[in-house]
Amino acid sequence: MPGPTANRLPRAVYALGAVSLLTDVASELIVPLLPLLLAQVGGTMVHLGLLQGISEGAVSLLKLASGWLSDRTRRRKPWMVAGYGLSALLRPLFALAGTPLAMTLVRAGDRVGKGLRSAPRDALLADLAGADQRGAAFGVQRAMDHAGALLGALLAAALLAAGVELRVVFALALLPGLLGVFVLVRFVPEHERTGAATRAPDPPDARRKLLPLLWVVAPSAVAASVDLLALMRARELGVADAALPLLWAALHVVRAGLAAPLGRLSDRFGRRRMLAIGLALHALVLVAFADVQHAAWLWPAFLGLGLHAGCTEGAERGLIAELSGGHKRGTAFGIYHAVQGLAAFAGPIALGALWQQHGAAAAFHSAAGAAVVALVALGIVGRRR
Repeated sequence: MPGPTANRLPRAVYALGAVSLLTDVASELIVPLLPLLLAQVGGTMVHLGLLQGISEGAVSLLKLASGWLSDRTRRRKPWMVAGYGLSALLRPLFALAGTPLAMTLVRAGDRVGKGLRSAPRDALLADLAGADQRGAAFGVQRAMDHAGALLGALLAAALLAAGVELRVVFALALLPGLLGVFVLVRFVPEHERTGAATRAPDPPDARRKLLPLLWVVAPSAVAASVDLLALMRARELGVADAALPLLWAALHVVRAGLAAPLGRLSDRFGRRRMLAIGLALHALVLVAFADVQHAAWLWPAFLGLGLHAGCTEGAERGLIAELSGGHKRGTAFGIYHAVQGLAAFAGPIALGALWQQHGAAAAFHSAAGAAVVALVALGIVGRRR
């Protein structure tokens, strides 16, 4: 495959983006509807936190293992096919769930698939893109991922408006999920990491530079684990159930539209600066979720969540790629996703319990505090560097 140029990303990057798009159509067809199904089966706010948290924590070590194995076997694609395929098959089983426990088990199985695929996918993207293109490559992937989330949310709203029963909507998630697996098998090549790139040693002091960054990743992931709580906050303030997918879609309009350009900007402006801007913005937006008392204010708040994601996602993954060697990149992304997953496990459970005991303001103020902790940690890491 020709080497990437300054103005052109490899076609495989866009093919991987298409896989993410189709997978997120399937995923986000159901995610904004999970609070509705949970209410039908008698779930509480604690159940909602468990539903989001346990699905992440259960697969954190799997993310680490899949990244390490993709380095050891020098193959990324088999782990990705297994992960995307498992999620595509399990996700529609929400249609059969009749208890909060059943919903949690289905969600955990779906995230096992994510655990298998995430680190190898990100490592493959970093393998494919040049060092000065990684922000752009991850930005494109995140943009197409969020575009799929937008389409999935709009499709969910349209199906509900057309009178389609909630559980039938969950069952329909099978189709785009399987199509994503087909695109992966047919159009994404296995990048052979041979030659100088594979023989090259890790960057000097890679481990010493990578590990402190995880002190930024962990509280940032706790702050970002509010998605389902944000939807429940909208419901609490009077947003109609049928409008929840539209609110979710507005969030992903911003994520999809800004992920690629802000990822490219991080290549030029600096990844740490983009991370700092995103974390500061996130803290302000989470305070808004805590304090607003009218549903109209939630629309700009959801858009703010999207802007935060655009500032941080490409920059954060590009920074991980820079701090890892080519032949240990899967392991580095596995560590990154494992730490992120463990934080995303603890975050929603703790925030859901805070909401249950003290109300929404306590939960979102605590999430804002986690974003501030991440921002301070980033400043400390930057000074030491």
